[in-house]
Amino acid sequence: MTVFKSSLLVLTIPLAWLTPLALHAAEPPTVPSSQSAEEPPHASPNDRLSLDAALAEAFAKSPALRVIDAEVEAARGEVLTAQTRPNPELSFTPGLKHVREPGNSHNEFKGSVALSQVFLFPGRRELLISIAQRNVELRKLGIEGLRFQLAAAVRKSFYELLAAQSIIALRQQQIESARTFQQSAAKRAESGYASDFEAVKSQGEVINAQKLLRTAEGQIASARVELNALLGRDPLAPLEITGTLDGAPTNRPLPALLSLAYERNPSIRVQEMQAEIAGMNVRKTRLARRPDYAIGPALEYSRSEQVIGLSATISLPRKNYGQGEILTASAEQRRAHAEIERLRREIAGAVAKAFTQLATAHSLLALYPQSYLDQLKAVVEQAERSYAQNATSLLIYLDAKRTYFDTLASYYEAIGNAAANRADLESALGVPLESSPSLSTP
Repeated sequence: MTVFKSSLLVLTIPLAWLTPLALHAAEPPTVPSSQSAEEPPHASPNDRLSLDAALAEAFAKSPALRVIDAEVEAARGEVLTAQTRPNPELSFTPGLKHVREPGNSHNEFKGSVALSQVFLFPGRRELLISIAQRNVELRKLGIEGLRFQLAAAVRKSFYELLAAQSIIALRQQQIESARTFQQSAAKRAESGYASDFEAVKSQGEVINAQKLLRTAEGQIASARVELNALLGRDPLAPLEITGTLDGAPTNRPLPALLSLAYERNPSIRVQEMQAEIAGMNVRKTRLARRPDYAIGPALEYSRSEQVIGLSATISLPRKNYGQGEILTASAEQRRAHAEIERLRREIAGAVAKAFTQLATAHSLLALYPQSYLDQLKAVVEQAERSYAQNATSLLIYLDAKRTYFDTLASYYEAIGNAAANRADLESALGVPLESSPSLSTP
């Protein structure tokens, strides 16, 4: 299988970096190091579904794969049928023979027995076998293409759910931070260090954080329903996953990717084989005008004579016999070749679109360098310390925290989009892009 090596590393999203920020002047709480990077708090790793396990489950439960597998067996039966020669035919004709002789006439038994074997016109049987064998290969290609497209759909839904889990963990931390700020503001107001507006504003921050969490929960519910459907599960069944987001760009230019799609895309290969079978069907309809024949020994028996001979039978088709079938088969062949051209254009458009979207996703991801994320974290921590010491204003403190959470949410969405766009590109190509080593994100 042709794959491409990527010069960039696979992006991952370890949620452990999202350690809750310092919510007051004391030392900030931390997430236990034993907790998995991609798992929500208090989650058991054994309850999480990995990408490999999800793919295996989707393949095992897909009814479409079982349908095509049954069609492969049926096509193998067609090969066996084409390879089987017609049964020989035995005919028996009994009768009476009236014999007239001088002064005497009588009846005596007379019968004929003939054994004949039908032979197809030379080359016709071999062609029928070849067509049946191509049909088996065609259905196998269908399984290959369906498995790949199913895998691409599962990967995309898996990455979307994984990114949603990351954003939910972030929004949960935002609520905890807002509630801590609310408690602190209430105490400051009671002590006379802050106005009532600060307490009201802190309550608004809690409401806003809850709204963002509800939105994230809706996104994760939608992603879970889609992935459950692909896995053959109850759409509303609980589902938690673990893994890394594979959104590495490809270092191959668009023309190279288009050449790869033209060569390896299962849909094009299926259509090319259908065109080949259509050409064989044209030959088959032309050979149908050639006569089949039957040859075998024959015996005529009566008491007075026995005749042994050789019988031969041949069909005599009319001049225009099979013309309709030839026209139909020729039209089907032209249609199959036109379908190849149409399919190539559609795939070229899909590849170009996915390639552009993946490049755009990585250009957006490049807007969040590691140095900026580290600086952002440090600024938020400094703003929290300054606010606790009454050294900064409420607006600066709230703006710093809001910028921190919104930026990280956008960053995780960018990583999730890159992974989903990579899956779209693989789906358009019809072949997987090689995964690169993982790169830990903050």
